[in-house]
Amino acid sequence: MARSIFLNALTGLVVAIAMATTPAIADTTTTGGRFILQSHTGKIVTDHDFSGKFMLVYFGYTYCPDICPTSLQTMTLALESIGDQAKYFQPLFISIDPERDTPSVMAEYVSSFYPSMIGLTGTKAVIDSVTKKYRVRFAKVKDKDSADDDQDYTVDHTSAVFLMGFDGRYLTRFSYNTTSEQMAAKLKEFASKVAKK
Repeated sequence: MARSIFLNALTGLVVAIAMATTPAIADTTTTGGRFILQSHTGKIVTDHDFSGKFMLVYFGYTYCPDICPTSLQTMTLALESIGDQAKYFQPLFISIDPERDTPSVMAEYVSSFYPSMIGLTGTKAVIDSVTKKYRVRFAKVKDKDSADDDQDYTVDHTSAVFLMGFDGRYLTRFSYNTTSEQMAAKLKEFASKVAKK
């Protein structure tokens, strides 16, 4: 029993790391798109609410043990390090686990990261639609000994931060291995272009 649980956990971890570190091919013409989601304050928002800013979009879930908080912390440190230029960016955390990530749960979670970060959630159908547009893969992993209604599960998923332009179009992506310094340098590059206009 214990050995089975250990092997399942180990397999899940290996798959999660593989999905997080394997770069997906991003098609600049089709990555991203329209969305209507509920924010951590309970407000219904769309991608158009963030027009005029770069969107930093990350897909994950609040029960994620390590990959999600690490990625969001990297984003936070990058934004903190670019000072006033951070005003050009809107960090977004979109849940891939809407069953557990209610607005109130999201509100508590995002409060640990960059102050302007917005947590977004929705129905399973809506989340499926948004992840498909962003080419994000995810899969729920349950222990084989768990009951069907057991809420104790993990979610393997693509881990990348997507940078979207003022018009909502895809610009680039930052893989899980990107450091906050590398991300900050790229963000400053885009922000400088805006400042010159």
